[in-house]
Amino acid sequence: MVKLIKTNNLRWSSLFIILISINTTNALVSVGGYVPFGPSTQKSVTGGKNTFSFDPMIGLNTVITTPFYNQLFLPELGMVFHGEGQDGYSKQTTLFIFDMGHRLTGTTLLRYGLGTFLTRITADGGSVTLRNGGDSATYYQPNEASTSWNTTVNLGLENSFGPNYAGRVQTYLFSLFNGEARKVSYSLSLVYYL
Repeated sequence: MVKLIKTNNLRWSSLFIILISINTTNALVSVGGYVPFGPSTQKSVTGGKNTFSFDPMIGLNTVITTPFYNQLFLPELGMVFHGEGQDGYSKQTTLFIFDMGHRLTGTTLLRYGLGTFLTRITADGGSVTLRNGGDSATYYQPNEASTSWNTTVNLGLENSFGPNYAGRVQTYLFSLFNGEARKVSYSLSLVYYL
């Protein structure tokens, strides 16, 4: 299974390199922070919310002009480095974004589209007891690497503030059609046009 995932990551990465090298208007590098599932998750055993707990994020992007109503195709390959959790697990997320863009003004770009998030968690097994509302609950950690795949619906704004820089805020909606599992993650990034 791990070999299959590594092979698929290599294929996706190759696709992005090809997309970035053909018919591009601009290549971009972005750095910023990503908040997984925002205020709906805890960041500590004391019950603190994850609202502004930004994990470091980097991305390689491009802008491809399309012939469809002045729309832009904005593919992105990104990595989120969650680091090692306080409970002895490590987590890393690879994201593949397939956004379209529409210029609202000369400096503001509306981004919308789909994404695929691959989140890999590794741990030594065992369990941890965390607060869950007014009570506590036991959660089990994997004793080997585990990767999850999620599809997202994305919406964001990017605003240029110079010839080579832009700021971006982006939301990622997970489990669109499942009300109980639906969650929103978001990111803030500084974009540099090469």
